[in-house]
Amino acid sequence: MSMKQYLRLKVQATKDRFARNDEEKTRIDADLPLNLRMGSRVQFSETPFLLAGEQTHVQHPGDETLLTAFSQVALAGMDTYRLYLDDREDPDRSAMLMLIMDDQSKDVAERFIFNEQYEIPIYHVSLDDVPEHEDETSAVDFWIGKEQGILGMPVFHTPDELTYDRQWEPERDVWLEPTKHAERINLDAFGETTTEVDHLGTMLFARSIEALGGIDTIEYLLPTVERDADGFRVRIWVGIPVAATDMALPDAV
Repeated sequence: MSMKQYLRLKVQATKDRFARNDEEKTRIDADLPLNLRMGSRVQFSETPFLLAGEQTHVQHPGDETLLTAFSQVALAGMDTYRLYLDDREDPDRSAMLMLIMDDQSKDVAERFIFNEQYEIPIYHVSLDDVPEHEDETSAVDFWIGKEQGILGMPVFHTPDELTYDRQWEPERDVWLEPTKHAERINLDAFGETTTEVDHLGTMLFARSIEALGGIDTIEYLLPTVERDADGFRVRIWVGIPVAATDMALPDAV
Protein backbone atom coordinates (compact mmCIF):
# COMPACT_ATOMS: atom_id res chain seq x y z
CA MET A 1 0.00 0.00 0.00
CA SER A 2 1.10 3.58 -0.50
CA MET A 3 2.64 5.59 2.34
CA LYS A 4 -0.56 7.66 2.51
CA GLN A 5 -2.77 4.57 2.91
CA TYR A 6 -0.34 3.13 5.45
CA LEU A 7 -0.38 6.23 7.65
CA ARG A 8 -4.16 6.48 7.44
CA LEU A 9 -4.54 2.91 8.72
CA LYS A 10 -2.14 3.56 11.60
CA VAL A 11 -4.10 6.63 12.68
CA GLN A 12 -7.39 4.75 12.63
CA ALA A 13 -5.93 1.79 14.55
CA THR A 14 -4.76 4.10 17.32
CA LYS A 15 -8.10 5.89 17.49
CA ASP A 16 -9.77 2.52 17.91
CA ARG A 17 -7.52 1.65 20.89
CA PHE A 18 -7.45 4.88 22.84
CA ALA A 19 -10.29 7.13 23.94
CA ARG A 20 -9.69 10.88 23.81
CA ASN A 21 -9.19 12.52 27.21
CA ASP A 22 -9.41 16.14 28.36
CA GLU A 23 -6.04 16.36 30.11
CA GLU A 24 -3.79 19.26 29.17
CA LYS A 25 -1.33 18.04 26.56
CA THR A 26 2.05 19.23 25.36
CA ARG A 27 2.46 19.72 21.64
CA ILE A 28 5.49 18.04 20.05
CA ASP A 29 5.23 20.04 16.82
CA ALA A 30 6.09 23.39 18.43
CA ASP A 31 9.67 23.37 17.13
CA LEU A 32 9.12 22.23 13.57
CA PRO A 33 11.11 24.07 10.88
CA LEU A 34 9.51 27.00 9.03
CA ASN A 35 7.26 27.54 12.07
CA LEU A 36 4.86 24.89 10.86
CA ARG A 37 2.40 22.86 12.95
CA MET A 38 0.27 19.81 12.33
CA GLY A 39 -2.57 20.91 10.08
CA SER A 40 -0.63 23.88 8.68
CA ARG A 41 -1.23 24.82 5.08
CA VAL A 42 1.68 24.58 2.65
CA GLN A 43 1.26 26.05 -0.82
CA PHE A 44 3.56 25.43 -3.77
CA SER A 45 4.06 27.46 -6.91
CA GLU A 46 3.59 25.50 -10.12
CA THR A 47 6.67 27.14 -11.65
CA PRO A 48 9.35 24.48 -10.90
CA PHE A 49 6.97 21.71 -11.99
CA LEU A 50 6.01 23.49 -15.21
CA LEU A 51 9.65 24.19 -16.01
CA ALA A 52 10.54 20.53 -15.54
CA GLY A 53 7.63 19.61 -17.78
CA GLU A 54 7.11 16.01 -18.82
CA GLN A 55 10.74 15.17 -18.12
CA THR A 56 10.09 14.67 -14.41
CA HIS A 57 7.95 12.16 -12.56
CA VAL A 58 7.34 14.64 -9.74
CA GLN A 59 3.83 16.07 -9.75
CA HIS A 60 2.63 19.37 -8.37
CA PRO A 61 1.20 18.42 -4.95
CA GLY A 62 -1.92 20.59 -5.32
CA ASP A 63 -2.81 24.23 -4.85
CA GLU A 64 -2.88 23.80 -1.08
CA THR A 65 -1.62 20.95 1.08
CA LEU A 66 -2.00 20.16 4.79
CA LEU A 67 0.72 18.86 7.09
CA THR A 68 -0.63 15.54 8.41
CA ALA A 69 2.48 13.73 9.73
CA PHE A 70 6.17 14.37 10.31
CA SER A 71 9.44 12.79 11.40
CA GLN A 72 13.00 13.86 12.15
CA VAL A 73 15.82 11.54 11.11
CA ALA A 74 19.57 11.58 10.57
CA LEU A 75 20.08 10.75 6.91
CA ALA A 76 23.70 10.13 5.91
CA GLY A 77 24.78 12.43 8.74
CA MET A 78 22.32 15.19 7.82
CA ASP A 79 19.59 16.41 10.18
CA THR A 80 16.47 15.89 8.08
CA TYR A 81 12.76 16.48 8.52
CA ARG A 82 10.13 14.64 6.51
CA LEU A 83 6.83 16.51 6.37
CA TYR A 84 4.01 14.40 4.96
CA LEU A 85 1.45 16.51 3.10
CA ASP A 86 -2.08 15.86 1.84
CA ASP A 87 -3.73 17.79 -0.96
CA ARG A 88 -6.55 19.73 0.72
CA GLU A 89 -8.92 19.11 -2.20
CA ASP A 90 -7.97 15.48 -2.75
CA PRO A 91 -6.89 13.66 0.47
CA ASP A 92 -5.81 10.63 -1.59
CA ARG A 93 -3.14 12.78 -3.24
CA SER A 94 -0.05 13.24 -1.09
CA ALA A 95 3.60 14.30 -1.13
CA MET A 96 6.60 14.46 1.17
CA LEU A 97 8.49 17.69 1.81
CA MET A 98 12.06 16.91 2.86
CA LEU A 99 13.96 19.63 4.69
CA ILE A 100 17.74 19.42 5.15
CA MET A 101 18.89 21.48 8.12
CA ASP A 102 22.09 23.51 8.37
CA ASP A 103 24.34 22.06 11.09
CA GLN A 104 25.50 25.47 12.30
CA SER A 105 22.51 27.80 12.06
CA LYS A 106 19.85 25.07 12.44
CA ASP A 107 17.93 26.81 9.65
CA VAL A 108 16.55 25.05 6.58
CA ALA A 109 19.39 24.66 4.09
CA GLU A 110 17.64 22.72 1.31
CA ARG A 111 14.07 21.82 0.39
CA PHE A 112 12.85 18.97 -1.79
CA ILE A 113 9.36 17.81 -2.75
CA PHE A 114 9.01 14.04 -3.24
CA ASN A 115 6.29 11.82 -4.69
CA GLU A 116 6.08 8.12 -3.96
CA GLN A 117 6.79 6.56 -7.34
CA TYR A 118 7.01 2.84 -6.60
CA GLU A 119 6.04 0.61 -3.69
CA ILE A 120 7.15 -3.00 -4.09
CA PRO A 121 6.23 -5.71 -1.57
CA ILE A 122 9.42 -7.65 -0.98
CA TYR A 123 7.80 -11.00 -1.89
CA HIS A 124 6.69 -9.63 -5.24
CA VAL A 125 9.84 -8.00 -6.59
CA SER A 126 9.15 -7.95 -10.31
CA LEU A 127 12.80 -8.39 -11.31
CA ASP A 128 14.13 -11.58 -12.88
CA ASP A 129 17.23 -11.44 -10.68
CA VAL A 130 15.21 -12.68 -7.68
CA PRO A 131 14.26 -16.34 -8.23
CA GLU A 132 10.71 -17.22 -7.23
CA HIS A 133 11.89 -19.91 -4.82
CA GLU A 134 14.08 -17.55 -2.76
CA ASP A 135 12.92 -16.55 0.69
CA GLU A 136 12.36 -13.04 2.06
CA THR A 137 15.89 -12.70 3.42
CA SER A 138 17.37 -13.38 0.00
CA ALA A 139 15.04 -10.83 -1.55
CA VAL A 140 16.19 -8.20 0.97
CA ASP A 141 19.82 -9.10 0.23
CA PHE A 142 19.17 -8.45 -3.45
CA TRP A 143 18.56 -4.80 -2.54
CA ILE A 144 21.00 -4.17 0.33
CA GLY A 145 23.19 -7.28 0.62
CA LYS A 146 26.87 -6.56 1.31
CA GLU A 147 28.90 -5.80 -1.86
CA GLN A 148 26.09 -6.88 -4.17
CA GLY A 149 22.83 -5.17 -3.18
CA ILE A 150 21.65 -2.88 -5.95
CA LEU A 151 21.09 0.11 -3.62
CA GLY A 152 24.83 0.31 -3.02
CA MET A 153 25.80 0.40 -6.68
CA PRO A 154 27.08 3.57 -8.43
CA VAL A 155 23.98 3.67 -10.67
CA PHE A 156 20.34 2.70 -10.24
CA HIS A 157 18.03 1.60 -13.05
CA THR A 158 14.29 2.06 -12.50
CA PRO A 159 11.63 -0.33 -13.81
CA ASP A 160 10.88 2.19 -16.59
CA GLU A 161 14.53 2.05 -17.70
CA LEU A 162 15.73 5.42 -16.41
CA THR A 163 19.25 5.66 -15.00
CA TYR A 164 20.21 7.63 -11.89
CA ASP A 165 23.71 8.20 -10.50
CA ARG A 166 24.55 7.75 -6.82
CA GLN A 167 24.93 11.08 -4.99
CA TRP A 168 26.75 9.91 -1.87
CA GLU A 169 30.48 9.57 -2.63
CA PRO A 170 29.83 9.66 -6.40
CA GLU A 171 33.56 9.72 -7.16
CA ARG A 172 33.91 6.15 -5.86
CA ASP A 173 33.00 3.66 -8.56
CA VAL A 174 32.47 0.87 -6.03
CA TRP A 175 29.66 -0.59 -3.94
CA LEU A 176 28.83 1.47 -0.83
CA GLU A 177 26.78 0.33 2.12
CA PRO A 178 23.35 2.03 2.11
CA THR A 179 22.59 4.17 5.13
CA LYS A 180 20.31 2.84 7.87
CA HIS A 181 17.98 4.72 10.19
CA ALA A 182 14.83 4.34 12.23
CA GLU A 183 11.93 6.70 11.56
CA ARG A 184 9.24 7.52 14.09
CA ILE A 185 6.40 9.16 12.21
CA ASN A 186 4.22 11.42 14.35
CA LEU A 187 0.60 11.39 13.29
CA ASP A 188 -0.78 13.99 15.69
CA ALA A 189 0.41 17.16 17.42
CA PHE A 190 0.88 15.53 20.84
CA GLY A 191 2.88 12.39 20.01
CA GLU A 192 0.02 10.10 21.02
CA THR A 193 -0.16 8.46 17.61
CA THR A 194 3.09 7.29 16.05
CA THR A 195 4.33 4.54 13.81
CA GLU A 196 7.83 3.11 13.55
CA VAL A 197 9.57 2.31 10.27
CA ASP A 198 13.04 0.73 10.08
CA HIS A 199 14.86 1.88 6.97
CA LEU A 200 17.21 -1.07 6.48
CA GLY A 201 18.93 0.56 3.53
CA THR A 202 18.57 3.94 1.81
CA MET A 203 20.57 5.58 -0.95
CA LEU A 204 20.22 8.86 -2.84
CA PHE A 205 20.50 8.91 -6.63
CA ALA A 206 19.91 11.66 -9.19
CA ARG A 207 19.72 12.41 -12.90
CA SER A 208 19.88 15.63 -14.88
CA ILE A 209 16.82 16.57 -16.93
CA GLU A 210 16.48 19.38 -19.44
CA ALA A 211 13.75 21.76 -18.33
CA LEU A 212 11.92 24.29 -20.46
CA GLY A 213 14.24 26.97 -21.81
CA GLY A 214 17.16 24.53 -21.92
CA ILE A 215 17.96 24.92 -18.23
CA ASP A 216 18.99 21.66 -16.59
CA THR A 217 17.42 20.64 -13.30
CA ILE A 218 18.05 17.67 -11.04
CA GLU A 219 15.57 14.90 -10.30
CA TYR A 220 16.37 12.82 -7.22
CA LEU A 221 15.56 9.20 -6.48
CA LEU A 222 15.39 7.95 -2.88
CA PRO A 223 14.87 4.17 -2.73
CA THR A 224 14.68 2.46 0.65
CA VAL A 225 14.08 -1.02 2.02
CA GLU A 226 11.59 -0.71 4.86
CA ARG A 227 10.52 -3.01 7.67
CA ASP A 228 7.68 -2.52 10.11
CA ALA A 229 5.13 -4.65 11.94
CA ASP A 230 3.52 -5.52 8.60
CA GLY A 231 6.70 -6.83 6.95
CA PHE A 232 9.21 -5.70 4.34
CA ARG A 233 8.82 -3.52 1.27
CA VAL A 234 10.81 -1.37 -1.12
CA ARG A 235 9.57 2.21 -1.37
CA ILE A 236 11.01 4.54 -3.99
CA TRP A 237 10.54 8.31 -3.81
CA VAL A 238 11.27 10.72 -6.66
CA GLY A 239 11.78 14.43 -6.00
CA ILE A 240 13.00 17.82 -7.19
CA PRO A 241 14.41 20.80 -5.28
CA VAL A 242 12.08 23.70 -4.48
CA ALA A 243 13.12 27.24 -3.58
CA ALA A 244 11.81 29.13 -0.58
CA THR A 245 10.22 31.58 -3.02
CA ASP A 246 8.19 28.73 -4.54
CA MET A 247 6.49 28.02 -1.20
CA ALA A 248 3.88 29.94 0.80
CA LEU A 249 3.13 29.17 4.46
CA PRO A 250 -0.10 30.97 5.44
CA ASP A 251 -0.27 29.39 8.92
CA ALA A 252 3.38 29.73 9.98
CA VAL A 253 3.51 31.16 13.50
